[in-house]
Amino acid sequence: MKCIPAIFLFFLAGSAFAQADVLPDGYLSDSSRISLLTAAPGEELYSAFGHTGIRVTDFKNNLDLVFNYGTFDFEQPGFYSNFVKGKMRYMLSIQEFEDFMAEYIYENRSVSEQVLNLTVTDKQKIFSFLNNNAMPENCEYYYDFFWDNCATRPRDVFEKVLGERLQYHTDSANFEKNRTMHDMLRVCVGNRPWVDFAFDLVLGLPCEVIASPRDQTFLPDYLAKYIGSATVDSKPFVITKEFIQVYPLLATEAGFLPIHLSLILVLTGIIAWIIERRKRTHFYTFDFVLFFFTGLLGAFFLSLWLFTSHYSVPWNLNLLWLIPSHIFIAFLLLKKKKPLWLQFYFTGTFVLMAFLFIGWQWLPQHYNLAVMPLLLLLFFRSALIVARLRSELD
Repeated sequence: MKCIPAIFLFFLAGSAFAQADVLPDGYLSDSSRISLLTAAPGEELYSAFGHTGIRVTDFKNNLDLVFNYGTFDFEQPGFYSNFVKGKMRYMLSIQEFEDFMAEYIYENRSVSEQVLNLTVTDKQKIFSFLNNNAMPENCEYYYDFFWDNCATRPRDVFEKVLGERLQYHTDSANFEKNRTMHDMLRVCVGNRPWVDFAFDLVLGLPCEVIASPRDQTFLPDYLAKYIGSATVDSKPFVITKEFIQVYPLLATEAGFLPIHLSLILVLTGIIAWIIERRKRTHFYTFDFVLFFFTGLLGAFFLSLWLFTSHYSVPWNLNLLWLIPSHIFIAFLLLKKKKPLWLQFYFTGTFVLMAFLFIGWQWLPQHYNLAVMPLLLLLFFRSALIVARLRSELD
C-alpha cells in the first residue's frame, strides 16, 4: 500500500486501494510483540517518501498483521471532488504481513522493524485501539500530508495509549535543525529536480514554519528516528531494530532540469529581441504565449488557495510573478489598437519582477532557482512592451 501526498496527485497518476477488514478483538498471548515497520523511499513518485505500518505478531495465536494508515478507496463517494477540495479520506486497513511486504519485495525497497518495549497489557491496549480504529465507522480520516498522514497516525496511537509514560529525547538524535516543513520535503525529493520544482511552485507560506523533531515525523524515516529516541517508563522504547530486507537506495539521474527549461526560455526571449531589433518590430505573439501561460499557472495556484481545504497551499508568494490577471491581459496584446493603460500595467509588472529578483534572499518563501531566469524574462519582456507601447503613441 502506498502513502501518497494527496496534494501531489495533481502531478501524478497512481493510488492505493484497500478495504478496512476488521478482526475479532481477541486477546494477545504473552509471546506477542508490536513493532514499527518503516519502508524506504522507492523509485516511483508516489513512494518517494517511504511508508510506515504497525505490525502485531502473535505466533501462538497464528497472528501476523500490519495496520496500515496509508490506504484509500477509489470507489468512495465523491472521490475526485473530495481530492480537489482537499478533503481526501484515507483509512486504516489491516493486511497480512506477507501481503504488506509483497510490494516492497517487488520494488526492491528496504524495510526495517523496530520491536517496541511494551508490557502484555500495553500490547493488548494498542491492539484493541487499532482494531477499534479499523471499524468501518472509525477507519476513515481526512488526510493532510504534513500533519495527519500514514506516519503521524502510528505516532499518535502510541501516545494516546501510553500517555505521559512515553517520553522523547531528541537532543542527541540528529534531527534537522532550523529547517522548515518545506525544507524537509527536499530531504526526500532533492534528487528529483522536477518534483522539487513542482513542490516549490504549489506550496505556500504555511509550509515555511520551522519543523520541530515532532513535526518532522510526517516523514516515515524521521518517525523511526523519533520512536528510537523515546523511553517508556524510563526504559528504551525500542528493544531491537533490524532490517527485514536491505536494498541500496536507487539513484535518480538528473537529466533535463527545470533550470535548463528556464534558460532555454530566456535564450528564446533574447533571440526574439535580436530579431525584433533588426526588423524594427515587436513579437506580441511571443508575449501573448509567455504571459498567458504564467497567468494560467497563477490562476491554478490561486484556485487551490481560495477554493480548497489543502492546508499547505494558501499564501503562495509565487503568485507575485505568476500573476493570474495575465490571462486576460495577454489577449489585449493581440489587439491592433491597445488600451493606453496597458503600458502602466506592464510598468508595474517589470518593477515587481525587479523587486522580486533583487529581494530574492529576503522573501519569506524561497523560490526555486529555476524561477530566477523566468523573473528576468518577464522583466525584460515587460520593459520591451512598455517601450513599444510608448513609441506607438508618439
